[in-house]
Amino acid sequence: MALLKCKMCGGTLTIDKDSSLAVCPYCGTKSTVYDQDRKLFEQFQTMFAALLNKDADAGKTEEGFWVEATDEELVREDGEIIAIRCLWRMKADFCTVYVAKKNVIYTFDKQYEAYADRYIKMVSEVKYPNREMEQELKNYIPQVVTHCRLEDGGRMVAIEKKPGVYPLRLLGILLDRHAAWVISRLENLCCLLSYSGIVLNGLTLDNLFVEPATHQIYLYGGWWFAGYQNGTMSGISADARKCIYRKYLESKRCHFSTDLESLRLAAAKLLGCETREAVEDLLTLPEPFREFLLEPAAGSAGSDFAEWDRVLEASYGERKFIPLPVTDEEIYS
Repeated sequence: MALLKCKMCGGTLTIDKDSSLAVCPYCGTKSTVYDQDRKLFEQFQTMFAALLNKDADAGKTEEGFWVEATDEELVREDGEIIAIRCLWRMKADFCTVYVAKKNVIYTFDKQYEAYADRYIKMVSEVKYPNREMEQELKNYIPQVVTHCRLEDGGRMVAIEKKPGVYPLRLLGILLDRHAAWVISRLENLCCLLSYSGIVLNGLTLDNLFVEPATHQIYLYGGWWFAGYQNGTMSGISADARKCIYRKYLESKRCHFSTDLESLRLAAAKLLGCETREAVEDLLTLPEPFREFLLEPAAGSAGSDFAEWDRVLEASYGERKFIPLPVTDEEIYS
């Protein structure tokens, strides 16, 4: 896919429709947007919105993504070429992310190879209450299919991905009802992490994936910083650092509250706010929803999920399925 790339870090630029500037969400670099580039970006948004709307041509639209995908190559230490048909490439913490049709590939430079090992280890530590829950939830946790050392000494980790799953950041700014179901899925996953005694320390937009057709959220990234509850942190994503309580940051201690607070910041960003505090200016946001994003997380993942259920009903009434999105304008305006 021919997307606008940041000249500094290679990230995909975000264009403000009312501005002549594009901003890189990863390194903050600003670039001038010319008419031809703007038309290209808007064409991509139209194609993606058609897929989300599940219109009659949705299948053709999705296939069109991959026709325009770019070819990338990685080289294993034994010289074998790994060819990647890549729709999306971005930076996330200490790695580069390649989004292919049926896989997500993470590469780590040699000095960060310990994070590749931690990723592989921590995803294998997820525990499920029973077999039924495992069958229901395991697909939303990374399933490593292969990993290897690269020619330059770095590491590669590849995980499975369904063809209809995309980086959550691609959805842009959401209506509050759509952001609400994202929160519901994340609360569920936070309960699974808590049951497993794991703190992700990287619950951010760049580490989350979405299947628009089914409203499912996939926790694919961030596991390189994951640790055990009350254990020592190996690192923390930039957005999660903004959310962690000072006592845990200073003691470098993993605590479930970091993920629950990070969930709130991720939700605020989906609503178009750079900070949680900025949601105070969203006049159409139901008051219980606003208070949930502004107030501290509950004392456990289970209690937080229960509180969110109360907020959801207080904000919108009885739960129901909301199609995503209704129109291109609603999602991307």
